[in-house]
Amino acid sequence: MADSNTYLYLDSEAERRQLVDEISRTRRAVLQIVDIVPVAMRYEPRYHGWSLAAMLAHLHNSDNASLLLIQLGILGIRLPISRRMNDSVNNIASRIFRQRVIETTIKDIQRNEKRISDFVMRLPINKFTREIFHPDMEVNLTIERAVQALFLYHWQGHLQTMRQVEGIQKSNE
Repeated sequence: MADSNTYLYLDSEAERRQLVDEISRTRRAVLQIVDIVPVAMRYEPRYHGWSLAAMLAHLHNSDNASLLLIQLGILGIRLPISRRMNDSVNNIASRIFRQRVIETTIKDIQRNEKRISDFVMRLPINKFTREIFHPDMEVNLTIERAVQALFLYHWQGHLQTMRQVEGIQKSNE
């Protein structure tokens, strides 16, 4: 899978702050979708068969899994998670979390954002070149790129899908 994303070098605090700010803006934009989707439609399949509740839970749970994957990568442990295994987990999760209480997930996402931001700001530069395997892209990514792919571009991709389904034109967040 080709990767058309633009990656930052995270060598300075300013570059890391830029990434953290973009992560925050993207999450706010995703959570704004909740206000647009009528309550009666939040638990119906909308986004490639995923309900709004399941999509939010997926993003939250992906953050937790990604954080663990990156932390293991920093230690030099690379988990060989195949795309097939990743897709199977996602398919099961879409059914399990289809009815998850959205307000609970929103609180979890908001709590996790600080944890992720702190992690990004503290990442040791000398570990940036270690690699993890990204199952969706089916490539090895450096820790420096993985942080951006998993915590920013993953969310932006789903945000784009959600906006398309809801008929929302991208605004200046």
